[in-house]
Amino acid sequence: MPTVIPFPKENAQRTEDTCALTELIKEELMHLSSNEYMINCILERMKPFIASIDYDLSFDVELNDKNEEAMMELIPAVQKLQTRFDGIISDLISERILHEIHLFHIERATKM
Repeated sequence: MPTVIPFPKENAQRTEDTCALTELIKEELMHLSSNEYMINCILERMKPFIASIDYDLSFDVELNDKNEEAMMELIPAVQKLQTRFDGIISDLISERILHEIHLFHIERATKM
């Protein structure tokens, strides 16, 4: 009887230590390099960094007749704040990725 080897599915569940942010960083690294060893090393070193910025910033507010108008006036300011925050986080991630790539190459050069 033949042995059946399961083929990995594209939509397979991620392991518990990965998150959307990890996947995003991995995709960015893959755009910059095809060196899987480098990508895995950098992702491993970035785990504490990713854990520190991977949190939910949900904003739960209960609307009622008294505060509905005030909340509607706040929406543009909250959206602007979210856009600024997203930009800052993206810049931090980009800088960290470039820093980690630089460190990887320095470490490889000093080991040879």
